[in-house]
Amino acid sequence: MQAVILAAGRGGRLGPLTEMRPKPMLPVANRPILESVVETVVAAGADEVVLVVGYRRDRIQDHFGDGDDWGVPVRYVVQDHQLGAAHALSLTESVVEGPFLTLHGDRPVDGDLLARLVDRYETTERPTVAAARSRRPTEYGAVELDGEAVVGVSAEPTDDPPFLVNAGAYVFDDRVFDAVEAPDPDARGDLDLGMATALQSLADDGSLTALVHDGTWQDVTYPWDLLSANAARLRDGGATDASDGVHETAAVSRDTALAGTVSVGSHTSILPGTALGRNVRVGSNVTLSNCIVLPGATIGHGAVLSDCVVGESASVGPNATVEGGDADVVVDGSVHEDVRLGAVLGDRTDLRGNVTVRPGTVVGCDVRADAGTVLDGRFDSRDTVRRG
Repeated sequence: MQAVILAAGRGGRLGPLTEMRPKPMLPVANRPILESVVETVVAAGADEVVLVVGYRRDRIQDHFGDGDDWGVPVRYVVQDHQLGAAHALSLTESVVEGPFLTLHGDRPVDGDLLARLVDRYETTERPTVAAARSRRPTEYGAVELDGEAVVGVSAEPTDDPPFLVNAGAYVFDDRVFDAVEAPDPDARGDLDLGMATALQSLADDGSLTALVHDGTWQDVTYPWDLLSANAARLRDGGATDASDGVHETAAVSRDTALAGTVSVGSHTSILPGTALGRNVRVGSNVTLSNCIVLPGATIGHGAVLSDCVVGESASVGPNATVEGGDADVVVDGSVHEDVRLGAVLGDRTDLRGNVTVRPGTVVGCDVRADAGTVLDGRFDSRDTVRRG
Protein backbone atom coordinates (compact mmCIF):
# COMPACT_ATOMS: atom_id res chain seq x y z
CA MET A 1 0.00 0.00 0.00
CA GLN A 2 1.20 3.51 -0.80
CA ALA A 3 1.22 6.25 1.83
CA VAL A 4 0.42 9.83 0.91
CA ILE A 5 1.72 12.36 3.44
CA LEU A 6 0.51 15.95 3.18
CA ALA A 7 3.42 18.23 4.04
CA ALA A 8 2.98 21.36 1.91
CA GLY A 9 1.72 23.84 4.51
CA ARG A 10 3.59 26.51 6.39
CA GLY A 11 1.91 26.34 9.80
CA GLY A 12 1.50 30.07 10.39
CA ARG A 13 0.15 29.62 13.91
CA LEU A 14 3.53 28.22 14.89
CA GLY A 15 5.32 31.36 13.75
CA PRO A 16 8.04 32.49 14.00
CA LEU A 17 9.30 28.89 14.10
CA THR A 18 8.00 28.30 10.58
CA GLU A 19 9.56 31.36 8.95
CA MET A 20 12.52 29.28 7.76
CA ARG A 21 11.12 25.73 7.78
CA PRO A 22 7.82 24.00 7.00
CA LYS A 23 5.78 22.95 10.00
CA PRO A 24 6.36 19.19 9.45
CA MET A 25 10.11 19.74 9.87
CA LEU A 26 9.77 21.12 13.40
CA PRO A 27 11.47 18.81 15.89
CA VAL A 28 9.92 16.57 18.51
CA ALA A 29 12.55 14.82 20.64
CA ASN A 30 15.19 16.17 18.23
CA ARG A 31 13.61 14.60 15.14
CA PRO A 32 11.39 16.31 12.56
CA ILE A 33 7.74 15.39 13.03
CA LEU A 34 7.62 14.31 9.39
CA GLU A 35 10.51 11.90 9.90
CA SER A 36 8.62 10.07 12.62
CA VAL A 37 5.52 9.92 10.39
CA VAL A 38 7.53 8.47 7.50
CA GLU A 39 9.15 5.87 9.73
CA THR A 40 5.76 4.89 11.15
CA VAL A 41 4.18 4.30 7.74
CA VAL A 42 7.21 2.32 6.58
CA ALA A 43 7.00 0.16 9.70
CA ALA A 44 3.30 -0.32 8.97
CA GLY A 45 4.18 -1.81 5.58
CA ALA A 46 3.93 1.05 3.09
CA ASP A 47 5.93 0.20 -0.03
CA GLU A 48 6.07 3.76 -1.38
CA VAL A 49 5.78 7.19 0.23
CA VAL A 50 4.30 10.12 -1.67
CA LEU A 51 5.15 13.46 -0.05
CA VAL A 52 3.05 16.46 -1.08
CA VAL A 53 5.38 19.40 -0.56
CA GLY A 54 5.15 23.13 -1.10
CA TYR A 55 6.30 25.76 1.37
CA ARG A 56 10.08 25.56 1.90
CA ARG A 57 10.00 22.20 0.16
CA ASP A 58 13.78 22.11 -0.20
CA ARG A 59 14.04 21.45 3.56
CA ILE A 60 11.96 18.29 3.10
CA GLN A 61 13.44 17.08 -0.16
CA ASP A 62 17.02 17.56 1.01
CA HIS A 63 16.25 15.58 4.18
CA PHE A 64 14.44 12.60 2.63
CA GLY A 65 16.02 12.46 -0.81
CA ASP A 66 14.90 9.41 -2.78
CA GLY A 67 14.04 7.45 0.37
CA ASP A 68 17.07 5.13 0.43
CA ASP A 69 17.69 5.85 4.11
CA TRP A 70 14.14 4.76 4.90
CA GLY A 71 14.09 1.66 2.74
CA VAL A 72 11.23 2.75 0.44
CA PRO A 73 10.96 4.94 -2.65
CA VAL A 74 9.93 8.52 -1.85
CA ARG A 75 8.08 10.43 -4.55
CA TYR A 76 7.29 14.16 -4.44
CA VAL A 77 4.19 16.00 -5.60
CA VAL A 78 4.45 19.79 -5.50
CA GLN A 79 1.60 22.04 -4.37
CA ASP A 80 2.78 25.38 -5.74
CA HIS A 81 0.14 27.40 -3.90
CA GLN A 82 -0.97 26.37 -0.42
CA LEU A 83 -4.68 25.87 -1.02
CA GLY A 84 -5.40 23.49 1.83
CA ALA A 85 -5.23 19.78 2.55
CA ALA A 86 -8.04 18.72 0.21
CA HIS A 87 -6.39 20.44 -2.74
CA ALA A 88 -3.05 18.88 -1.81
CA LEU A 89 -4.67 15.45 -1.77
CA SER A 90 -6.30 16.05 -5.17
CA LEU A 91 -2.85 16.50 -6.74
CA THR A 92 -1.92 12.88 -6.01
CA GLU A 93 -4.63 11.31 -8.17
CA SER A 94 -2.24 10.46 -11.00
CA VAL A 95 0.39 8.82 -8.77
CA VAL A 96 -1.65 6.56 -6.49
CA GLU A 97 -3.24 3.25 -7.32
CA GLY A 98 -5.69 1.24 -5.25
CA PRO A 99 -6.31 1.98 -1.56
CA PHE A 100 -3.72 4.22 0.08
CA LEU A 101 -2.94 5.60 3.48
CA THR A 102 -3.20 9.37 3.87
CA LEU A 103 -1.62 11.27 6.75
CA HIS A 104 -0.83 14.83 7.73
CA GLY A 105 2.91 15.29 7.99
CA ASP A 106 2.63 17.58 11.00
CA ARG A 107 0.88 15.07 13.28
CA PRO A 108 2.71 12.28 15.08
CA VAL A 109 0.88 9.03 14.46
CA ASP A 110 0.62 5.67 16.21
CA GLY A 111 1.65 2.60 14.20
CA ASP A 112 -1.09 0.46 15.75
CA LEU A 113 -3.66 2.98 14.53
CA LEU A 114 -2.45 2.60 10.94
CA ALA A 115 -2.70 -1.19 11.14
CA ARG A 116 -6.26 -0.91 12.45
CA LEU A 117 -7.20 1.55 9.71
CA VAL A 118 -5.95 -0.83 7.02
CA ASP A 119 -7.79 -3.74 8.63
CA ARG A 120 -11.00 -1.72 8.74
CA TYR A 121 -10.72 -0.78 5.07
CA GLU A 122 -10.04 -4.38 4.06
CA THR A 123 -13.10 -5.48 6.03
CA THR A 124 -15.53 -2.82 4.83
CA GLU A 125 -13.97 -1.76 1.50
CA ARG A 126 -14.96 1.78 2.38
CA PRO A 127 -12.81 4.87 2.96
CA THR A 128 -11.97 5.15 6.66
CA VAL A 129 -11.03 8.10 8.88
CA ALA A 130 -9.50 7.94 12.35
CA ALA A 131 -11.44 9.83 15.00
CA ALA A 132 -10.06 10.81 18.39
CA ARG A 133 -11.54 12.35 21.51
CA SER A 134 -10.45 15.92 22.11
CA ARG A 135 -11.44 18.97 24.09
CA ARG A 136 -10.99 21.27 21.09
CA PRO A 137 -12.01 20.96 17.45
CA THR A 138 -9.38 20.55 14.77
CA GLU A 139 -9.17 22.48 11.54
CA TYR A 140 -10.26 19.32 9.70
CA GLY A 141 -13.58 18.97 11.48
CA ALA A 142 -15.46 17.18 14.21
CA VAL A 143 -16.93 13.78 13.39
CA GLU A 144 -20.48 12.57 14.06
CA LEU A 145 -21.10 8.82 13.94
CA ASP A 146 -23.97 6.41 13.62
CA GLY A 147 -22.32 3.22 14.76
CA GLU A 148 -19.20 2.99 12.62
CA ALA A 149 -20.63 5.07 9.77
CA VAL A 150 -19.75 8.76 9.52
CA VAL A 151 -22.86 10.88 9.11
CA GLY A 152 -21.38 14.32 9.62
CA VAL A 153 -18.09 16.23 9.55
CA SER A 154 -18.39 19.82 10.72
CA ALA A 155 -16.09 22.73 11.46
CA GLU A 156 -17.48 22.97 14.97
CA PRO A 157 -18.60 20.06 17.17
CA THR A 158 -22.22 19.71 18.19
CA ASP A 159 -21.52 17.95 21.49
CA ASP A 160 -19.85 19.15 24.65
CA PRO A 161 -16.15 18.25 25.03
CA PRO A 162 -14.58 15.81 24.91
CA PHE A 163 -15.93 15.12 21.45
CA LEU A 164 -14.78 13.20 18.40
CA VAL A 165 -12.53 14.99 15.95
CA ASN A 166 -10.81 14.06 12.73
CA ALA A 167 -7.44 12.70 13.85
CA GLY A 168 -5.80 13.22 10.45
CA ALA A 169 -5.22 9.59 9.43
CA TYR A 170 -7.17 7.87 6.66
CA VAL A 171 -7.34 5.01 4.19
CA PHE A 172 -8.78 6.29 0.91
CA ASP A 173 -9.39 4.87 -2.55
CA ASP A 174 -10.22 6.60 -5.84
CA ARG A 175 -13.64 7.65 -4.53
CA VAL A 176 -11.97 10.43 -2.59
CA PHE A 177 -10.93 12.23 -5.77
CA ASP A 178 -14.57 12.78 -6.69
CA ALA A 179 -15.05 14.38 -3.29
CA VAL A 180 -12.07 16.75 -3.16
CA GLU A 181 -12.36 19.99 -5.06
CA ALA A 182 -9.84 22.77 -5.45
CA PRO A 183 -11.01 25.66 -3.28
CA ASP A 184 -11.35 29.22 -4.46
CA PRO A 185 -7.90 30.81 -3.95
CA ASP A 186 -9.62 34.07 -2.97
CA ALA A 187 -11.52 32.40 -0.12
CA ARG A 188 -8.45 31.76 1.98
CA GLY A 189 -10.36 31.83 5.26
CA ASP A 190 -12.18 28.65 4.23
CA LEU A 191 -9.21 26.63 2.98
CA ASP A 192 -8.90 24.55 6.14
CA LEU A 193 -12.50 23.40 5.70
CA GLY A 194 -11.74 21.69 2.38
CA MET A 195 -10.94 18.32 3.95
CA ALA A 196 -14.04 18.45 6.15
CA THR A 197 -16.12 19.20 3.06
CA ALA A 198 -14.59 16.29 1.16
CA LEU A 199 -15.24 13.89 4.03
CA GLN A 200 -18.81 15.14 4.33
CA SER A 201 -19.29 14.37 0.64
CA LEU A 202 -18.14 10.79 1.23
CA ALA A 203 -20.38 10.56 4.28
CA ASP A 204 -23.39 11.78 2.27
CA ASP A 205 -22.78 8.93 -0.18
CA GLY A 206 -22.73 6.45 2.70
CA SER A 207 -19.19 5.41 1.86
CA LEU A 208 -17.22 6.73 4.86
CA THR A 209 -16.55 4.81 8.04
CA ALA A 210 -14.65 5.89 11.16
CA LEU A 211 -12.31 4.12 13.52
CA VAL A 212 -12.29 5.59 17.03
CA HIS A 213 -8.74 5.84 18.35
CA ASP A 214 -8.28 5.81 22.12
CA GLY A 215 -4.49 5.81 22.09
CA THR A 216 -1.93 8.60 21.85
CA TRP A 217 -2.92 11.43 19.53
CA GLN A 218 -1.69 15.00 19.36
CA ASP A 219 -2.60 17.95 17.20
CA VAL A 220 0.46 20.20 16.81
CA THR A 221 -1.13 23.51 15.84
CA TYR A 222 0.29 26.01 18.34
CA PRO A 223 3.68 26.44 20.04
CA TRP A 224 2.42 24.98 23.30
CA ASP A 225 1.28 21.90 21.34
CA LEU A 226 4.85 21.43 20.14
CA LEU A 227 6.10 21.51 23.72
CA SER A 228 3.41 19.05 24.81
CA ALA A 229 4.19 16.66 21.95
CA ASN A 230 7.90 16.85 22.77
CA ALA A 231 7.34 16.15 26.47
CA ALA A 232 4.99 13.25 25.69
CA ARG A 233 7.48 11.66 23.31
CA LEU A 234 10.26 12.00 25.88
CA ARG A 235 8.09 10.38 28.54
CA ASP A 236 7.67 7.44 26.20
CA GLY A 237 11.44 7.10 26.11
CA GLY A 238 14.04 9.83 25.97
CA ALA A 239 16.47 9.90 23.08
CA THR A 240 19.55 11.03 24.98
CA ASP A 241 22.75 10.27 23.10
CA ALA A 242 26.04 9.73 24.86
CA SER A 243 27.85 13.04 24.79
CA ASP A 244 31.36 13.80 25.94
CA GLY A 245 30.34 17.42 26.10
CA VAL A 246 28.20 17.10 29.25
CA HIS A 247 30.16 18.20 32.32
CA GLU A 248 30.42 15.60 35.07
CA THR A 249 28.68 17.91 37.56
CA ALA A 250 25.71 18.58 35.27
CA ALA A 251 22.44 16.86 36.14
CA VAL A 252 20.52 15.42 33.18
CA SER A 253 17.09 14.05 34.10
CA ARG A 254 15.28 11.20 32.48
CA ASP A 255 12.73 12.15 29.82
CA THR A 256 15.22 14.39 28.02
CA ALA A 257 16.91 14.27 24.62
CA LEU A 258 20.46 15.48 24.02
CA ALA A 259 22.08 15.29 20.61
CA GLY A 260 25.56 13.80 20.70
CA THR A 261 27.22 17.11 19.81
CA VAL A 262 25.81 19.27 22.62
CA SER A 263 27.93 20.97 25.25
CA VAL A 264 26.58 21.35 28.80
CA GLY A 265 28.50 23.25 31.45
CA SER A 266 29.12 22.56 35.12
CA HIS A 267 26.29 22.44 37.68
CA THR A 268 23.65 22.81 34.99
CA SER A 269 20.29 21.03 35.29
CA ILE A 270 18.52 19.62 32.23
CA LEU A 271 15.05 18.82 33.52
CA PRO A 272 12.26 16.63 32.05
CA GLY A 273 10.67 17.61 28.75
CA THR A 274 13.86 19.22 27.42
CA ALA A 275 15.43 18.43 24.04
CA LEU A 276 18.77 19.92 22.98
CA GLY A 277 19.53 19.79 19.25
CA ARG A 278 22.82 19.46 17.41
CA ASN A 279 25.68 21.75 18.45
CA VAL A 280 23.69 23.44 21.23
CA ARG A 281 25.95 25.10 23.79
CA VAL A 282 24.68 25.44 27.37
CA GLY A 283 26.74 27.31 29.97
CA SER A 284 27.28 26.64 33.66
CA ASN A 285 24.64 26.94 36.40
CA VAL A 286 21.84 26.89 33.84
CA THR A 287 18.38 25.40 34.43
CA LEU A 288 16.30 24.23 31.48
CA SER A 289 12.84 22.77 32.10
CA ASN A 290 10.38 21.66 29.40
CA CYS A 291 12.36 23.36 26.63
CA ILE A 292 13.04 22.67 22.97
CA VAL A 293 16.38 24.13 21.90
CA LEU A 294 17.01 23.98 18.16
CA PRO A 295 20.44 23.29 16.61
CA GLY A 296 23.22 25.81 17.06
CA ALA A 297 21.60 27.80 19.87
CA THR A 298 23.62 29.11 22.82
CA ILE A 299 22.42 29.46 26.42
CA GLY A 300 24.60 31.65 28.63
CA HIS A 301 25.78 30.99 32.19
CA GLY A 302 23.15 31.23 34.90
CA ALA A 303 20.16 31.38 32.55
CA VAL A 304 16.85 29.86 33.66
CA LEU A 305 14.37 28.84 30.94
CA SER A 306 11.02 27.11 31.40
CA ASP A 307 8.31 26.04 28.91
CA CYS A 308 10.29 27.58 26.08
CA VAL A 309 11.19 26.98 22.42
CA VAL A 310 14.56 28.45 21.45
CA GLY A 311 15.10 28.86 17.72
CA GLU A 312 18.05 27.75 15.59
CA SER A 313 21.28 29.67 16.22
CA ALA A 314 19.55 31.87 18.81
CA SER A 315 21.59 33.30 21.68
CA VAL A 316 20.30 33.65 25.24
CA GLY A 317 22.64 35.73 27.40
CA PRO A 318 23.94 35.08 30.90
CA ASN A 319 21.42 35.22 33.75
CA ALA A 320 18.51 35.63 31.34
CA THR A 321 15.17 34.28 32.53
CA VAL A 322 12.22 32.90 30.61
CA GLU A 323 9.42 32.62 33.14
CA GLY A 324 7.38 29.49 32.58
CA GLY A 325 3.79 28.80 33.44
CA ASP A 326 0.33 29.54 32.11
CA ALA A 327 -0.47 32.61 30.07
CA ASP A 328 -3.04 34.10 27.72
CA VAL A 329 -1.59 34.09 24.19
CA VAL A 330 -3.02 35.80 21.12
CA VAL A 331 -2.62 33.89 17.84
CA ASP A 332 -4.27 35.08 14.62
CA GLY A 333 -6.44 37.46 16.59
CA SER A 334 -7.81 34.78 18.93
CA VAL A 335 -7.02 34.70 22.64
CA HIS A 336 -6.00 31.31 24.00
CA GLU A 337 -6.40 31.39 27.76
CA ASP A 338 -4.23 29.64 30.32
CA VAL A 339 -1.95 27.80 27.91
CA ARG A 340 1.40 26.62 29.20
CA LEU A 341 3.99 28.64 27.34
CA GLY A 342 6.97 30.50 28.70
CA ALA A 343 8.14 31.90 25.36
CA VAL A 344 9.01 31.28 21.75
CA LEU A 345 12.35 32.75 20.67
CA GLY A 346 12.78 32.85 16.89
CA ASP A 347 15.83 31.79 14.89
CA ARG A 348 18.96 33.89 15.38
CA THR A 349 17.35 36.03 18.07
CA ASP A 350 19.88 37.54 20.47
CA LEU A 351 18.89 38.20 24.09
CA ARG A 352 21.66 39.88 26.02
CA GLY A 353 22.42 39.31 29.70
CA ASN A 354 19.79 39.65 32.44
CA VAL A 355 16.89 39.81 30.01
CA THR A 356 13.56 38.73 31.52
CA VAL A 357 10.89 37.18 29.30
CA ARG A 358 7.36 37.08 30.66
CA PRO A 359 5.08 34.04 30.19
CA GLY A 360 3.36 33.82 26.82
CA THR A 361 5.87 36.00 24.95
CA VAL A 362 6.50 35.33 21.26
CA VAL A 363 9.72 36.78 19.85
CA GLY A 364 10.32 36.77 16.10
CA CYS A 365 13.49 35.89 14.20
CA ASP A 366 16.60 38.10 14.30
CA VAL A 367 15.32 40.15 17.25
CA ARG A 368 17.91 41.97 19.38
CA ALA A 369 17.14 42.68 23.06
CA ASP A 370 19.50 44.83 25.11
CA ALA A 371 20.79 43.68 28.48
CA GLY A 372 18.35 44.07 31.33
CA THR A 373 15.24 44.51 29.17
CA VAL A 374 11.89 42.90 29.93
CA LEU A 375 10.02 41.24 27.06
CA ASP A 376 6.27 40.79 27.32
CA GLY A 377 3.83 40.13 24.48
CA ARG A 378 4.73 39.75 20.81
CA PHE A 379 7.77 41.08 18.96
CA ASP A 380 8.06 41.06 15.18
CA SER A 381 11.08 39.64 13.41
CA ARG A 382 14.06 42.00 13.21
CA ASP A 383 12.76 44.19 16.04
CA THR A 384 15.25 45.80 18.44
CA VAL A 385 14.30 46.06 22.11
CA ARG A 386 16.16 48.74 24.03
CA ARG A 387 16.17 49.70 27.69
CA GLY A 388 14.00 52.59 28.68
